[in-house]
Amino acid sequence: MFESIKKIFSKTSERIPKTAISLEELSAWLDEKEADCITRRNAASTSCRERLLKLEQDLHQLLTEFGEESSDEPHHHKVEQVNRHALPQFCKKIEAELEGEFSEDDEVFYREVAGLINGCFKAYRGPGRYLHHLYPDEVKVFKQTLDHMGHELNRMTEIIRISRERLMHIAEMRDLLHNRDALIEEEAQAGAEEKKFEARLSELKTDLQKAGSELERLLASDSYASYQRLEEETGQTMEQLEKARETWESQIRLALPVWKRAVKAFQEQAKPVDEKNMEDLIQTASSPRRDDDEIARLISQTAKPLFTLFESGIVQAKNSFEKHLFTTRDEYAKKFSDLSISLHTLSEDLKRKKQDLEENPLLEQKNHITHTIAEAEKRIDELNHEEEKRKERLFSLKEKQKTILEDLKNKFSKFTEEEMDLMLPGEES
Repeated sequence: MFESIKKIFSKTSERIPKTAISLEELSAWLDEKEADCITRRNAASTSCRERLLKLEQDLHQLLTEFGEESSDEPHHHKVEQVNRHALPQFCKKIEAELEGEFSEDDEVFYREVAGLINGCFKAYRGPGRYLHHLYPDEVKVFKQTLDHMGHELNRMTEIIRISRERLMHIAEMRDLLHNRDALIEEEAQAGAEEKKFEARLSELKTDLQKAGSELERLLASDSYASYQRLEEETGQTMEQLEKARETWESQIRLALPVWKRAVKAFQEQAKPVDEKNMEDLIQTASSPRRDDDEIARLISQTAKPLFTLFESGIVQAKNSFEKHLFTTRDEYAKKFSDLSISLHTLSEDLKRKKQDLEENPLLEQKNHITHTIAEAEKRIDELNHEEEKRKERLFSLKEKQKTILEDLKNKFSKFTEEEMDLMLPGEES
């Protein structure tokens, strides 16, 4: 039965068949096959439906024949019992199954007929189980009718199943075509992105070249040469200030132990004013936020009483570094005074030069150009990275298209049972 039903859907149309079709023709070919499959399914299902409805009418007619007797002879009491109880119940159940109208939908109709057959068999196995002794001919016809209905139902099931499979295969091929069309559209978009990439890359390279030329002109200008000299001078002043600061810190570190010894000596000599002045010097020199000018003033103020201690031998230099610092009162005070003046002068000079550098328009111009160059180089790198990703995506799209076409060709060959061939782009017909 399966092969005969299959032939319903595999019959060739009256037009001259092709041995091969192109990919461009496939969409219309699938529409044609889909319509043809639905037409054949409806025609085959209609034939089954008509035969099933005829058999259902036969069941109606058969019910009227149960219990008809041509003989006037009295029945056995068991026959009377069957006719009185089992036969009416059997007929009632069958009539209940035969009530109502069948659906026009093939699948709903199939379920309704399946329920009818099942209900009839239940009625036969229930109250009708004794009827074959009394009505063998009627029961035989009844069972034969149900068997015929079962065969027609199975035939209809196969028709629906095979049509579903063919329609599913057609839908799968159509989906593959739609997927390929989407990939082609995406590939076209990727191609448009390539043109945008090339235009943007050219624009950025032009900007980069222009900025590079501007930077070269700026760096070669007399104004920038003056700016560079100012930078060098600023660097030199900074180095001089750092050296002066180191010398200042070094001298204070050397002097602090001597100043502390002097404080003790002033305590022993009961000279509170000299002791207080020396303590102020130590405290100011040790403060994290000290005033260098104030330190120089206190050093000058305490120099005379301090060197009185040296001259009397009460306080003595303990090493060559202290001896080199504490020579005479005037030299000692002058060393700290000159350093203090130098620190002040160098600090002011460095501050002024830094301000001149910061206010120089060349710095802003240079920073602007270098920023433009850096941004252009960064964007070029980003564009190149995006282009690599685009190329990878484009390669992936082509591979997916290739896979889809191979899958489509295989499905087409299976659908046509290799009686037709699908010619893909680039293949010779």
